[in-house]
Parts: sequence; structure tokens; C-alpha cells
Amino acid sequence: MSVTNRADKPERPDHEVVIIGAGLSGIGAAIALRRAGIHDVVLFERASDIGGTWRDNTYPGVGVDVPAQGYQFSYALKPDWSRVFAKGAEVKSYVDDCADRYDIRRLVRLNSEVTARAWDDDQSLWRLTVADRPVTARFVISAIGPFIEPKPPTIEGIGDFEGTILRSTSWDHRVGLFGKRVAIIGTGASAVQIIPEIADAVAHLDVYQRTPIWVTPKPDMTTPALASALFRTVPPVQSLVRNSAARMMEILLIGVAVNHETLATVNHGATRVLREFWYRTQVRDADTRRKLTPDYDFGCKRPATSNTYLRTFNRSNVELVADPIKRITAHGVETVSGIEREVDVLILATGFRTATDPAAYRRTPVRGRDGFDLATFYAEHRARSYESVSMPGLPNYFTIFGPYGWVGGTWHDLVETASNHIVRVLEEFRRRGADVVEVREEAADRWTEFARERMSHSVWALGSCATANSYYYDHHGDTTYIRPTSAREAWHASRTFALDDYEFRVVSAAPAPGEVANDSLGQTGSFHRLQGA
Repeated sequence: MSVTNRADKPERPDHEVVIIGAGLSGIGAAIALRRAGIHDVVLFERASDIGGTWRDNTYPGVGVDVPAQGYQFSYALKPDWSRVFAKGAEVKSYVDDCADRYDIRRLVRLNSEVTARAWDDDQSLWRLTVADRPVTARFVISAIGPFIEPKPPTIEGIGDFEGTILRSTSWDHRVGLFGKRVAIIGTGASAVQIIPEIADAVAHLDVYQRTPIWVTPKPDMTTPALASALFRTVPPVQSLVRNSAARMMEILLIGVAVNHETLATVNHGATRVLREFWYRTQVRDADTRRKLTPDYDFGCKRPATSNTYLRTFNRSNVELVADPIKRITAHGVETVSGIEREVDVLILATGFRTATDPAAYRRTPVRGRDGFDLATFYAEHRARSYESVSMPGLPNYFTIFGPYGWVGGTWHDLVETASNHIVRVLEEFRRRGADVVEVREEAADRWTEFARERMSHSVWALGSCATANSYYYDHHGDTTYIRPTSAREAWHASRTFALDDYEFRVVSAAPAPGEVANDSLGQTGSFHRLQGA
């Protein structure tokens, strides 16, 4: 641990820990900090409510695409999920309940967007701009998730459209679709849920598809009352079900893909079953079925689950348009073949900027030690991290979802794993009486090289993924979205990583007579054990 001298009087930060975002990631991180006895915590949320994804997405049919039993924190099990794949409103209610149960809501500052983050090396703290006002913090935890903001559509003429535009991330429920001519652009996970829900109501629906998506059967059903009663009475049974559901999704979504070199036959067998059986039983028209069937390997792009999406294209009022869009006109959509289809309502489901997109950090810059700029780094260099949680150049700074971050089949595994890592660093920071902690360059390089080597055996490196247009790949062509380990490995690593992979620095300053030296985390009781957590 290094020691440097600071002659001036140190500045006391407004907060010890600032968490950016009050979705599942931010709330989960705050719960972990409070359970560890860290109380000087504030969450800055740019919106007017908590909930993140489940606040923003209220479009028709929104819900989880993994079993709800796996989509919950291990320490906050909900015994009465209404069905296997819960709808969005029920998930939002679960998020609200977690915030209330663990007394997190009072730590949240709504309508407080963090628009700038800058490290002050002289004072060993972060200077933030929050809703146009300055705030300082000893530590910053970025909990903004993998999809930072909707990707602005770049289609020519989008501003010329004279009808109504709806967006999947900010659905306007005042807009009625009954009897309307509707077009939806995009066939990703959101569109897969929206399309079957609105097809009955609209007069006609055009579905503009750039890249087809693998869609698997959805074993959805209502939760039997007996099962809910059992979970409520015998919680360990639900813990077993929760862990089994999470591991099943991990194997299906991550495990086979990461281990493609040895499991390619499993991948290809599953692909054949989908193509030759499932798609054939769902879509009657051969030409439409051909357009809906991907030509890339299963796993290259995150698949969707639905029992109704593919069948929707059997309807006479639904048309699949695979011809590329040329432009949006005042009254519809024109494709490169010269055909213009008139519509009343245009739905945009065109994806998001991901966590390694430099554009996301040009609008809200993150500037660290010695001129480090996160946007410039992501633009000019291949992404790297240490256990996806920290990066050199960003002292006292952590991310819940960083490069090579996605753990297992459900988001909650990731949040708990990252939070464990962060708490462990903060507790060591307190033990050493440090002012600054930063991951070492060699540690980040070593871990990133480990992740890249693991990825070299995956479907994303060895499979047929060229046409997938997958957000798993970043703009440098690296698969930085996925962590190429099992959730169990990640969980173990969060408890056993070498603390000396971090540099802990003490910035010494002699206090004036009668003064107390600047408080580091824990030196004045910032760490108090949370009773009953």
C-alpha cells in the first residue's frame, strides 16, 4: 500500500458512496452495501420513479424472457409469482417491494441525472454534476445496466412521418391501435412480445425485419396455488427451484455457446430441431418461414421465447417485410425495392446503446486519473476490465455491469456477484485506512486476457455468426457482453480474488491542532452493522 503526502486540508465529500441508477442493479448494490453496514449511500436516478427497465418498458406483452423463479435475488424470494414467465407490472412490483423491504427508497434521489463524472486526484474524490448541481463522493458505483439508452434511429426521413410514432421504451398508452394500419421496425426481444399482442387489434401490421431471431418454445403457465403455498411455508424449496431455474437458463443461453468448441454438435442439433420441427409447425407459408429462420448458429444473438410470435405471421393482416428500408415518408415506409406501404402508426423497436458504446459517454462524460476519458478509451482501445467490476484509470469507481460482465442466465446473479466484489474491496479499503483504491494495470490485463482466451472457444469466435447483427459484439468485434465463466465460477471469484490486485493508497495530511483528519470510509462509523438485514 503506497503513501503520498497532501499538505492542504482534505475536502470532505458529500457522500461516501454514490450509486448511479435505481433499477435492479442500483437497488441490489444498495442492499448489499447496507447489509455490509455501509450507510452513507445515495442513489441518483434520472427518471421520476425507480425500476429501470421495468419502469420504462410498459409496451403490450412486456414480461420476463426467463422463468420468474430465477429472476429474483437469492435473499428476496417472492413465493407467489403469478406465472412461470411473469409480466412486466408484476416484476416492477417486485422491484418496488425490494426497495421498500430493505429501506432503499429513502436513499434515492429522483429526477437527478448524473451528466458528468470527474476524478479529483488532489482531493481523492469524485466530482459529479447531478441535475446541474455539483456533488462530491468518495466512491462511485455505476449501476446503469447493459442498455444505457435507446439507440436513435438513423433511417432517412424519420422526421417527415406525419402519423404517430411509438417507442418500445416509452409506450404511450393513450394511443389506440384498433383498426389502424401499423408498422413495427425491429424484430428483437421487445418486438417479439409486442407483435402477437397487437395483431388482433390492428387493421394491418407490417413487420420490418433486418435480422431474423431464433425463437424457442415458451413453457409458460400459471403458478399452482399449492406451489406458492409450499414456497411460502418451506423457503429452502423455493431456493432450490430458484437456483435450478437460473442454472437451466445459464446452460441454454450461455453454457453451450461459451463451450462451442466441445459442444458444437449440441448447438447444431438444437438448431436443426428448431428449423426442421418448431418453425415448420408454427409458420405455414414456406417463403415466410424461410425469411423468419436465421442462417446463423443458435446463440450468436440472444434468442427469444414465445409460443405466439411465429404463429402471428399466419394471420392475413400481418405481413413480414424483409426488404431493407430506404426511407420513411410522410405517410409510410418505402423499401429499397421502391414499394411504399402506408401506415397510421409507426412503432420503433430498434435497440439500445450498450455499455461499451463511446457515444453514451460523450453525452455524460466519465473522466478519471491523468486525463483518462472513458468515451475515448472505448473508441480507441479494446474494452477491458477486472472481473467486469473495475478498470484502471478510474480510482474509487466500480460498475455492476462492465466489459465481460453478463453472468449466468439471470440479471440478479450478476448484481449479487458484482456487489460481493465491491463490498469486499470497500471492507479492505477500511481495514487499510486508505483514501484511494484502484485496480492494477497488470491485474486488469491478466483477467481480460483470460476472458478473451475463454471466448476463443465460443460460438462467437468459432461459429457461424457473421449475419447475426448481435449486440454481444462491440464495435471492435470483441464479445465483451458475456462473461465466459459459469455463475458459480463468478460467485467464487467474487469472494476469492486477490485483494492485492488492487492498489490501496493513503494520502497523508497532518490535521491542524484540534482538528480530526479527513474521514475515510469506516473511520468515523460509516460502516455500521445493519441490524436485521
